[in-house]
Amino acid sequence: MNWHIEKTPKTPIYQSIMKHITQNIQNGQLLPGEKLPSERKLAALIGVNRSTIVRVMAELEAKGIIKRQRGSGTMVNDDKWGLSQEPVVDWHQLIQSQQPDEHHQLIEQIKEKLQDSSAIDAYTGELPLDLVPAFDLPQSNWRDFIEADKNQDALGYFPLRQAIANLLAQDDQLTLPVEQLMITSGGHQAIFLIVQALLNSGDAVAICQPSFLYALNLFQTAGIRLFGVPMDEEGMRLDLLENEILKHRVKLVMLNPTFQNPTGTTMSLARRQALIKLCQTYKIPIIEDDAFGLLPFDKRTTAPPLKQLDPQNVIYIGSLSKIIGSTTKIGWISAPPAVLEKLSTARQDLDLTLSIFPQVLANDALSDVTFQDKLASLRAQISARMIYFFDLIGQEFVCHRPAGGFYVWLRLSTDTLTKKQMDEVIAAGILCLPSFIFGDKTPALRLNIARLNVDEIKRLVETLQTLKKAGIC
Repeated sequence: MNWHIEKTPKTPIYQSIMKHITQNIQNGQLLPGEKLPSERKLAALIGVNRSTIVRVMAELEAKGIIKRQRGSGTMVNDDKWGLSQEPVVDWHQLIQSQQPDEHHQLIEQIKEKLQDSSAIDAYTGELPLDLVPAFDLPQSNWRDFIEADKNQDALGYFPLRQAIANLLAQDDQLTLPVEQLMITSGGHQAIFLIVQALLNSGDAVAICQPSFLYALNLFQTAGIRLFGVPMDEEGMRLDLLENEILKHRVKLVMLNPTFQNPTGTTMSLARRQALIKLCQTYKIPIIEDDAFGLLPFDKRTTAPPLKQLDPQNVIYIGSLSKIIGSTTKIGWISAPPAVLEKLSTARQDLDLTLSIFPQVLANDALSDVTFQDKLASLRAQISARMIYFFDLIGQEFVCHRPAGGFYVWLRLSTDTLTKKQMDEVIAAGILCLPSFIFGDKTPALRLNIARLNVDEIKRLVETLQTLKKAGIC
Protein backbone atom coordinates (compact mmCIF):
# COMPACT_ATOMS: atom_id res chain seq x y z
CA MET A 1 0.00 0.00 0.00
CA ASN A 2 1.43 3.36 -1.08
CA TRP A 3 1.06 6.00 1.62
CA HIS A 4 2.41 8.91 -0.42
CA ILE A 5 -0.14 11.75 -0.09
CA GLU A 6 -0.38 14.38 -2.78
CA LYS A 7 -0.65 17.72 -1.05
CA THR A 8 -2.74 20.38 -2.78
CA PRO A 9 -2.91 24.09 -1.92
CA LYS A 10 -5.85 25.23 0.22
CA THR A 11 -6.76 21.58 1.09
CA PRO A 12 -6.02 20.62 4.70
CA ILE A 13 -3.66 17.67 4.92
CA TYR A 14 -6.10 15.62 7.01
CA GLN A 15 -8.68 15.86 4.20
CA SER A 16 -6.10 14.72 1.62
CA ILE A 17 -5.33 11.69 3.80
CA MET A 18 -9.03 10.90 4.16
CA LYS A 19 -9.50 11.13 0.37
CA HIS A 20 -6.46 8.87 -0.20
CA ILE A 21 -7.78 6.15 2.14
CA THR A 22 -11.33 6.38 0.72
CA GLN A 23 -10.12 6.07 -2.88
CA ASN A 24 -7.96 3.08 -2.05
CA ILE A 25 -10.95 1.36 -0.45
CA GLN A 26 -13.06 2.03 -3.53
CA ASN A 27 -10.47 0.71 -5.99
CA GLY A 28 -9.77 -2.43 -3.96
CA GLN A 29 -6.29 -1.55 -2.68
CA LEU A 30 -7.68 -1.70 0.85
CA LEU A 31 -10.02 -4.65 1.45
CA PRO A 32 -12.93 -4.94 3.90
CA GLY A 33 -11.70 -6.17 7.23
CA GLU A 34 -8.09 -5.26 6.38
CA LYS A 35 -6.15 -3.87 9.32
CA LEU A 36 -4.62 -0.39 8.94
CA PRO A 37 -1.25 0.61 10.43
CA SER A 38 -1.31 2.02 13.94
CA GLU A 39 -1.77 5.78 14.31
CA ARG A 40 1.88 6.22 15.31
CA LYS A 41 3.15 4.14 12.35
CA LEU A 42 0.80 5.81 9.87
CA ALA A 43 1.94 9.24 11.01
CA ALA A 44 5.54 8.22 10.41
CA LEU A 45 4.73 6.73 6.96
CA ILE A 46 2.95 9.88 5.78
CA GLY A 47 5.21 12.36 7.61
CA VAL A 48 2.60 14.18 9.70
CA ASN A 49 1.87 14.65 13.37
CA ARG A 50 0.02 11.87 15.15
CA SER A 51 -2.73 14.33 16.07
CA THR A 52 -3.50 14.69 12.35
CA ILE A 53 -3.96 10.91 12.02
CA VAL A 54 -6.15 10.87 15.13
CA ARG A 55 -8.46 13.41 13.45
CA VAL A 56 -8.47 11.43 10.16
CA MET A 57 -9.49 8.22 11.93
CA ALA A 58 -12.19 9.96 13.93
CA GLU A 59 -13.71 11.43 10.76
CA LEU A 60 -13.56 8.11 8.85
CA GLU A 61 -15.06 6.24 11.77
CA ALA A 62 -17.92 8.74 11.98
CA LYS A 63 -18.65 8.13 8.28
CA GLY A 64 -18.62 4.37 8.85
CA ILE A 65 -15.68 3.85 6.49
CA ILE A 66 -13.45 2.33 9.16
CA LYS A 67 -14.09 0.77 12.53
CA ARG A 68 -11.92 0.60 15.63
CA GLN A 69 -11.97 -2.22 18.14
CA ARG A 70 -10.23 -2.15 21.48
CA GLY A 71 -7.25 -4.52 21.40
CA SER A 72 -7.66 -5.24 17.66
CA GLY A 73 -6.77 -1.91 16.08
CA THR A 74 -8.30 -0.06 13.15
CA MET A 75 -9.82 -1.90 10.17
CA VAL A 76 -11.69 -1.14 6.98
CA ASN A 77 -15.40 -1.55 7.70
CA ASP A 78 -16.70 -4.94 6.51
CA ASP A 79 -20.17 -3.56 5.94
CA LYS A 80 -19.48 -0.27 4.21
CA TRP A 81 -16.86 0.12 1.51
CA GLY A 82 -16.36 3.85 1.62
CA LEU A 83 -18.60 5.94 -0.60
CA SER A 84 -19.12 3.45 -3.46
CA GLN A 85 -22.69 3.57 -4.75
CA GLU A 86 -22.50 0.07 -6.28
CA PRO A 87 -22.41 -3.27 -4.44
CA VAL A 88 -18.87 -4.60 -4.25
CA VAL A 89 -17.69 -8.18 -3.83
CA ASP A 90 -16.28 -8.88 -0.38
CA TRP A 91 -12.86 -9.91 -1.71
CA HIS A 92 -11.30 -10.09 1.73
CA GLN A 93 -13.83 -12.69 2.89
CA LEU A 94 -13.41 -14.66 -0.35
CA ILE A 95 -9.62 -14.66 -0.02
CA GLN A 96 -9.83 -15.71 3.61
CA SER A 97 -12.16 -18.62 2.75
CA GLN A 98 -9.70 -19.86 0.14
CA GLN A 99 -6.69 -19.92 2.44
CA PRO A 100 -4.90 -23.29 2.27
CA ASP A 101 -5.72 -25.60 5.17
CA GLU A 102 -3.16 -27.57 7.20
CA HIS A 103 -3.42 -30.59 4.89
CA HIS A 104 -2.64 -28.47 1.84
CA GLN A 105 0.24 -26.80 3.64
CA LEU A 106 1.67 -30.19 4.59
CA ILE A 107 1.54 -31.41 0.99
CA GLU A 108 3.23 -28.21 -0.17
CA GLN A 109 5.90 -28.78 2.47
CA ILE A 110 6.48 -32.31 1.13
CA LYS A 111 6.64 -31.09 -2.47
CA GLU A 112 9.22 -28.49 -1.52
CA LYS A 113 11.30 -31.19 0.20
CA LEU A 114 11.22 -33.26 -3.02
CA GLN A 115 13.87 -30.88 -4.36
CA ASP A 116 16.29 -32.38 -1.81
CA SER A 117 18.06 -35.23 -3.62
CA SER A 118 18.82 -36.95 -0.31
CA ALA A 119 15.13 -37.26 0.63
CA ILE A 120 13.41 -40.67 0.45
CA ASP A 121 10.45 -40.14 -1.87
CA ALA A 122 7.78 -42.55 -0.67
CA TYR A 123 5.17 -39.86 -1.39
CA THR A 124 4.87 -39.52 -5.17
CA GLY A 125 2.06 -41.70 -6.46
CA GLU A 126 3.69 -43.04 -9.58
CA LEU A 127 6.52 -45.27 -10.76
CA PRO A 128 10.13 -44.12 -10.78
CA LEU A 129 11.60 -43.69 -14.25
CA ASP A 130 13.69 -46.87 -14.01
CA LEU A 131 10.52 -49.00 -13.63
CA VAL A 132 8.41 -47.38 -16.36
CA PRO A 133 8.34 -49.87 -19.27
CA ALA A 134 10.17 -48.62 -22.36
CA PHE A 135 8.29 -49.06 -25.63
CA ASP A 136 9.65 -48.43 -29.11
CA LEU A 137 7.09 -46.18 -30.75
CA PRO A 138 6.56 -46.24 -34.54
CA GLN A 139 7.74 -43.26 -36.53
CA SER A 140 4.95 -40.82 -37.27
CA ASN A 141 4.43 -37.29 -38.50
CA TRP A 142 1.86 -34.56 -38.00
CA ARG A 143 -0.42 -35.88 -40.71
CA ASP A 144 -0.60 -39.26 -38.98
CA PHE A 145 -2.15 -37.63 -35.92
CA ILE A 146 -4.57 -35.63 -38.06
CA GLU A 147 -5.61 -38.86 -39.75
CA ALA A 148 -5.91 -40.66 -36.39
CA ASP A 149 -8.19 -37.90 -35.10
CA LYS A 150 -10.81 -39.04 -37.61
CA ASN A 151 -11.19 -42.18 -35.48
CA GLN A 152 -12.08 -40.18 -32.38
CA ASP A 153 -15.64 -39.46 -31.26
CA ALA A 154 -17.24 -38.23 -28.03
CA LEU A 155 -16.03 -41.40 -26.25
CA GLY A 156 -12.41 -41.12 -27.41
CA TYR A 157 -10.05 -42.73 -29.91
CA PHE A 158 -11.69 -45.95 -31.09
CA PRO A 159 -8.48 -48.03 -31.62
CA LEU A 160 -7.39 -47.22 -28.03
CA ARG A 161 -10.80 -48.19 -26.65
CA GLN A 162 -10.52 -51.50 -28.51
CA ALA A 163 -6.97 -52.02 -27.21
CA ILE A 164 -8.09 -51.38 -23.61
CA ALA A 165 -11.00 -53.78 -24.00
CA ASN A 166 -8.60 -56.43 -25.34
CA LEU A 167 -6.13 -55.84 -22.50
CA LEU A 168 -8.76 -56.23 -19.78
CA ALA A 169 -10.27 -59.29 -21.46
CA GLN A 170 -6.83 -60.90 -21.54
CA ASP A 171 -5.59 -59.76 -18.14
CA ASP A 172 -8.68 -59.63 -15.93
CA GLN A 173 -11.06 -61.81 -17.91
CA LEU A 174 -13.25 -58.69 -17.83
CA THR A 175 -15.41 -58.13 -20.90
CA LEU A 176 -16.06 -54.45 -21.56
CA PRO A 177 -17.97 -53.67 -24.78
CA VAL A 178 -16.16 -50.94 -26.72
CA GLU A 179 -19.39 -48.94 -27.06
CA GLN A 180 -19.56 -48.83 -23.24
CA LEU A 181 -16.01 -47.54 -22.83
CA MET A 182 -15.03 -43.85 -22.69
CA ILE A 183 -11.45 -42.56 -22.61
CA THR A 184 -10.67 -39.91 -20.00
CA SER A 185 -7.67 -37.76 -19.23
CA GLY A 186 -6.62 -39.96 -16.31
CA GLY A 187 -8.55 -41.57 -13.46
CA HIS A 188 -9.10 -38.28 -11.62
CA GLN A 189 -10.93 -36.78 -14.60
CA ALA A 190 -13.16 -39.86 -14.58
CA ILE A 191 -14.09 -39.20 -10.93
CA PHE A 192 -14.56 -35.50 -11.66
CA LEU A 193 -16.98 -36.20 -14.53
CA ILE A 194 -18.99 -38.61 -12.38
CA VAL A 195 -19.29 -35.99 -9.64
CA GLN A 196 -20.30 -33.31 -12.14
CA ALA A 197 -22.78 -35.39 -14.14
CA LEU A 198 -24.33 -37.77 -11.61
CA LEU A 199 -24.34 -35.87 -8.32
CA ASN A 200 -25.83 -32.65 -6.98
CA SER A 201 -24.71 -30.43 -4.13
CA GLY A 202 -25.75 -32.03 -0.85
CA ASP A 203 -25.73 -35.60 -2.17
CA ALA A 204 -24.19 -38.26 0.07
CA VAL A 205 -21.47 -40.65 -1.10
CA ALA A 206 -20.19 -43.60 0.95
CA ILE A 207 -16.46 -44.30 0.71
CA CYS A 208 -13.92 -46.38 2.59
CA GLN A 209 -12.18 -44.98 5.65
CA PRO A 210 -9.34 -44.32 5.15
CA SER A 211 -9.51 -43.37 1.47
CA PHE A 212 -7.54 -41.27 -1.02
CA LEU A 213 -10.88 -39.68 -1.97
CA TYR A 214 -10.66 -37.54 1.19
CA ALA A 215 -7.60 -35.88 -0.34
CA LEU A 216 -9.51 -34.72 -3.46
CA ASN A 217 -10.87 -31.18 -3.16
CA LEU A 218 -13.46 -31.73 -5.89
CA PHE A 219 -16.00 -33.25 -3.49
CA GLN A 220 -15.89 -30.28 -1.14
CA THR A 221 -16.02 -27.86 -4.06
CA ALA A 222 -19.11 -29.59 -5.45
CA GLY A 223 -20.80 -29.70 -2.04
CA ILE A 224 -20.79 -33.52 -1.91
CA ARG A 225 -21.00 -35.09 1.56
CA LEU A 226 -18.55 -37.95 2.06
CA PHE A 227 -19.32 -40.60 4.68
CA GLY A 228 -16.42 -42.87 5.56
CA VAL A 229 -17.10 -46.52 6.26
CA PRO A 230 -14.40 -48.32 8.30
CA MET A 231 -12.72 -51.42 6.89
CA ASP A 232 -11.50 -54.73 8.26
CA GLU A 233 -9.13 -57.25 6.67
CA GLU A 234 -11.77 -58.11 4.01
CA GLY A 235 -12.52 -54.52 3.00
CA MET A 236 -15.40 -52.12 3.65
CA ARG A 237 -17.63 -53.25 6.53
CA LEU A 238 -21.09 -53.76 5.08
CA ASP A 239 -22.98 -53.56 8.37
CA LEU A 240 -21.62 -50.05 8.83
CA LEU A 241 -22.25 -49.22 5.17
CA GLU A 242 -25.91 -50.15 5.56
CA ASN A 243 -26.14 -47.85 8.59
CA GLU A 244 -24.84 -44.97 6.48
CA ILE A 245 -27.25 -45.80 3.65
CA LEU A 246 -30.20 -45.70 6.02
CA LYS A 247 -29.02 -42.64 7.91
CA HIS A 248 -27.88 -40.38 5.06
CA ARG A 249 -29.72 -41.58 1.92
CA VAL A 250 -26.46 -42.47 0.19
CA LYS A 251 -26.63 -41.93 -3.57
CA LEU A 252 -23.39 -43.69 -4.62
CA VAL A 253 -20.86 -46.07 -3.10
CA MET A 254 -17.38 -45.20 -4.36
CA LEU A 255 -14.37 -47.40 -3.57
CA ASN A 256 -11.29 -49.11 -4.96
CA PRO A 257 -11.60 -52.70 -3.71
CA THR A 258 -8.37 -54.01 -5.24
CA PHE A 259 -5.10 -52.83 -3.59
CA GLN A 260 -6.97 -50.03 -1.89
CA ASN A 261 -5.36 -46.61 -1.67
CA PRO A 262 -3.94 -46.01 0.93
CA THR A 263 -4.07 -49.32 2.85
CA GLY A 264 -3.31 -51.82 0.04
CA THR A 265 -6.22 -53.98 1.27
CA THR A 266 -8.02 -56.19 -1.26
CA MET A 267 -11.70 -56.90 -0.71
CA SER A 268 -12.46 -60.62 -0.49
CA LEU A 269 -14.70 -62.31 -3.06
CA ALA A 270 -17.37 -63.02 -0.43
CA ARG A 271 -17.39 -59.36 0.65
CA ARG A 272 -17.61 -58.23 -3.00
CA GLN A 273 -20.62 -60.43 -3.61
CA ALA A 274 -22.27 -59.21 -0.41
CA LEU A 275 -21.57 -55.56 -1.33
CA ILE A 276 -23.21 -56.00 -4.70
CA LYS A 277 -26.25 -57.67 -3.14
CA LEU A 278 -26.59 -54.87 -0.56
CA CYS A 279 -26.36 -52.12 -3.20
CA GLN A 280 -28.84 -53.94 -5.43
CA THR A 281 -31.27 -54.10 -2.50
CA TYR A 282 -31.11 -50.32 -2.02
CA LYS A 283 -30.71 -49.59 -5.76
CA ILE A 284 -27.43 -47.75 -5.24
CA PRO A 285 -24.83 -47.71 -8.06
CA ILE A 286 -21.22 -48.63 -7.26
CA ILE A 287 -18.26 -46.65 -8.61
CA GLU A 288 -15.26 -48.99 -8.80
CA ASP A 289 -11.87 -47.32 -9.12
CA ASP A 290 -9.48 -50.02 -10.29
CA ALA A 291 -6.34 -47.92 -10.74
CA PHE A 292 -4.04 -50.73 -9.55
CA GLY A 293 -6.01 -53.65 -10.96
CA LEU A 294 -3.34 -54.46 -13.56
CA LEU A 295 -0.61 -54.77 -10.92
CA PRO A 296 -1.22 -57.96 -8.89
CA PHE A 297 1.89 -59.80 -7.74
CA ASP A 298 0.17 -63.14 -8.29
CA LYS A 299 -2.68 -63.11 -10.82
CA ARG A 300 -3.93 -66.48 -9.59
CA THR A 301 -5.08 -65.05 -6.26
CA THR A 302 -6.75 -61.88 -7.56
CA ALA A 303 -10.48 -61.44 -6.92
CA PRO A 304 -12.60 -60.47 -9.94
CA PRO A 305 -13.50 -56.79 -10.37
CA LEU A 306 -16.92 -55.73 -9.12
CA LYS A 307 -17.73 -54.83 -12.71
CA GLN A 308 -17.36 -58.47 -13.68
CA LEU A 309 -19.75 -59.55 -10.90
CA ASP A 310 -22.39 -56.93 -11.71
CA PRO A 311 -21.88 -55.32 -15.15
CA GLN A 312 -25.11 -53.29 -15.09
CA ASN A 313 -24.88 -51.56 -11.72
CA VAL A 314 -21.13 -50.90 -11.50
CA ILE A 315 -19.39 -47.95 -13.16
CA TYR A 316 -15.79 -49.03 -13.71
CA ILE A 317 -12.79 -46.66 -13.72
CA GLY A 318 -9.34 -47.73 -14.90
CA SER A 319 -6.04 -46.06 -15.70
CA LEU A 320 -2.75 -46.61 -17.49
CA SER A 321 -0.97 -43.96 -15.43
CA LYS A 322 0.27 -46.48 -12.84
CA ILE A 323 1.93 -48.53 -15.61
CA ILE A 324 3.23 -46.22 -18.34
CA GLY A 325 3.50 -43.05 -16.25
CA SER A 326 1.17 -40.17 -15.54
CA THR A 327 2.46 -38.09 -18.48
CA THR A 328 0.07 -39.78 -20.89
CA LYS A 329 -2.94 -39.12 -18.62
CA ILE A 330 -5.01 -41.99 -19.97
CA GLY A 331 -7.92 -43.41 -18.02
CA TRP A 332 -11.31 -44.85 -18.87
CA ILE A 333 -14.86 -45.28 -17.67
CA SER A 334 -17.06 -48.26 -18.47
CA ALA A 335 -20.76 -47.66 -17.88
CA PRO A 336 -24.17 -48.21 -19.52
CA PRO A 337 -24.59 -46.16 -22.74
CA ALA A 338 -27.07 -43.70 -21.18
CA VAL A 339 -24.58 -42.91 -18.40
CA LEU A 340 -21.68 -42.51 -20.85
CA GLU A 341 -23.77 -40.11 -22.93
CA LYS A 342 -24.38 -37.95 -19.87
CA LEU A 343 -20.68 -38.06 -18.91
CA SER A 344 -19.48 -37.18 -22.41
CA THR A 345 -22.00 -34.31 -22.58
CA ALA A 346 -20.68 -33.01 -19.25
CA ARG A 347 -17.12 -33.16 -20.60
CA GLN A 348 -18.12 -31.16 -23.68
CA ASP A 349 -19.99 -28.60 -21.58
CA LEU A 350 -16.90 -28.18 -19.38
CA ASP A 351 -14.67 -27.98 -22.48
CA LEU A 352 -12.43 -30.78 -21.17
CA THR A 353 -11.12 -31.74 -24.59
CA LEU A 354 -9.22 -34.98 -25.01
CA SER A 355 -6.06 -34.68 -27.09
CA ILE A 356 -5.42 -37.29 -29.77
CA PHE A 357 -1.66 -37.35 -29.05
CA PRO A 358 -1.57 -39.26 -25.72
CA GLN A 359 -4.31 -41.57 -26.98
CA VAL A 360 -2.30 -42.58 -30.04
CA LEU A 361 0.85 -43.05 -27.93
CA ALA A 362 -1.05 -45.18 -25.39
CA ASN A 363 -2.52 -47.28 -28.20
CA ASP A 364 0.99 -47.81 -29.62
CA ALA A 365 2.19 -49.00 -26.20
CA LEU A 366 -0.73 -51.41 -25.74
CA SER A 367 -0.25 -52.71 -29.28
CA ASP A 368 3.44 -53.47 -28.67
CA VAL A 369 4.00 -57.25 -28.87
CA THR A 370 6.17 -57.02 -25.73
CA PHE A 371 3.54 -55.25 -23.61
CA GLN A 372 2.44 -58.31 -21.63
CA ASP A 373 6.05 -59.35 -20.99
CA LYS A 374 6.95 -55.88 -19.79
CA LEU A 375 3.86 -55.74 -17.61
CA ALA A 376 4.81 -59.08 -16.05
CA SER A 377 8.36 -57.79 -15.47
CA LEU A 378 7.01 -54.65 -13.82
CA ARG A 379 4.88 -56.69 -11.42
CA ALA A 380 7.86 -58.87 -10.53
CA GLN A 381 10.09 -55.85 -9.84
CA ILE A 382 7.53 -54.15 -7.58
CA SER A 383 6.92 -57.46 -5.78
CA ALA A 384 10.68 -57.84 -5.20
CA ARG A 385 10.85 -54.38 -3.64
CA MET A 386 7.91 -55.21 -1.38
CA ILE A 387 9.54 -58.47 -0.26
CA TYR A 388 12.80 -56.69 0.52
CA PHE A 389 10.97 -54.02 2.55
CA PHE A 390 9.06 -56.58 4.63
CA ASP A 391 12.20 -58.65 5.20
CA LEU A 392 13.92 -55.56 6.64
CA ILE A 393 11.00 -54.15 8.64
CA GLY A 394 10.32 -57.51 10.33
CA GLN A 395 8.17 -57.12 13.44
CA GLU A 396 9.31 -53.56 14.08
CA PHE A 397 6.02 -52.06 12.86
CA VAL A 398 2.56 -53.37 12.05
CA CYS A 399 2.17 -53.25 8.27
CA HIS A 400 -0.49 -54.56 5.95
CA ARG A 401 1.21 -56.67 3.28
CA PRO A 402 -0.48 -55.88 -0.06
CA ALA A 403 -0.94 -58.42 -2.85
CA GLY A 404 -0.31 -55.80 -5.51
CA GLY A 405 -0.07 -52.08 -6.25
CA PHE A 406 2.37 -49.55 -4.82
CA TYR A 407 1.47 -48.84 -1.23
CA VAL A 408 2.25 -50.10 2.26
CA TRP A 409 0.12 -48.88 5.18
CA LEU A 410 2.48 -48.69 8.16
CA ARG A 411 0.91 -48.39 11.62
CA LEU A 412 2.91 -46.31 14.10
CA SER A 413 3.70 -47.34 17.65
CA THR A 414 2.55 -43.96 19.00
CA ASP A 415 -1.00 -43.22 20.14
CA THR A 416 -1.32 -40.17 17.91
CA LEU A 417 0.03 -38.71 14.70
CA THR A 418 0.19 -34.92 14.77
CA LYS A 419 1.43 -32.28 12.35
CA LYS A 420 4.44 -31.82 14.63
CA GLN A 421 5.31 -35.52 14.37
CA MET A 422 4.99 -35.33 10.58
CA ASP A 423 7.36 -32.35 10.58
CA GLU A 424 9.88 -34.59 12.36
CA VAL A 425 9.34 -37.40 9.84
CA ILE A 426 9.85 -35.00 6.92
CA ALA A 427 12.88 -33.41 8.58
CA ALA A 428 14.38 -36.91 8.88
CA GLY A 429 14.11 -37.21 5.11
CA ILE A 430 11.04 -39.47 4.76
CA LEU A 431 8.44 -38.04 2.40
CA CYS A 432 5.06 -39.76 2.69
CA LEU A 433 1.44 -39.04 3.54
CA PRO A 434 -0.04 -39.40 7.05
CA SER A 435 -3.30 -41.15 7.88
CA PHE A 436 -5.16 -37.92 8.68
CA ILE A 437 -4.90 -36.85 5.02
CA PHE A 438 -7.05 -39.91 4.24
CA GLY A 439 -9.69 -39.15 6.87
CA ASP A 440 -8.36 -41.60 9.47
CA LYS A 441 -7.29 -40.86 13.05
CA THR A 442 -5.35 -44.10 13.39
CA PRO A 443 -1.62 -43.15 13.43
CA ALA A 444 -0.23 -44.56 10.19
CA LEU A 445 1.82 -43.64 7.12
CA ARG A 446 1.26 -44.43 3.46
CA LEU A 447 4.53 -45.46 1.81
CA ASN A 448 5.03 -45.94 -1.92
CA ILE A 449 7.51 -48.82 -1.84
CA ALA A 450 7.40 -49.24 -5.63
CA ARG A 451 9.00 -45.80 -5.84
CA LEU A 452 12.15 -46.84 -3.95
CA ASN A 453 15.25 -48.77 -4.95
CA VAL A 454 17.06 -51.20 -2.63
CA ASP A 455 19.32 -48.56 -1.06
CA GLU A 456 16.38 -46.21 -0.45
CA ILE A 457 14.31 -48.98 1.13
CA LYS A 458 17.19 -49.77 3.49
CA ARG A 459 17.53 -46.09 4.44
CA LEU A 460 13.78 -45.83 4.90
CA VAL A 461 13.64 -48.73 7.35
CA GLU A 462 16.69 -47.51 9.28
CA THR A 463 15.22 -44.00 9.56
CA LEU A 464 11.85 -45.35 10.70
CA GLN A 465 13.61 -47.42 13.39
CA THR A 466 15.52 -44.34 14.56
CA LEU A 467 12.32 -42.27 14.73
CA LYS A 468 10.61 -45.03 16.69
CA LYS A 469 13.40 -45.07 19.29
CA ALA A 470 13.02 -41.30 19.59
CA GLY A 471 9.29 -41.73 20.28
CA ILE A 472 8.27 -39.89 17.11
CA CYS A 473 6.66 -42.83 15.33
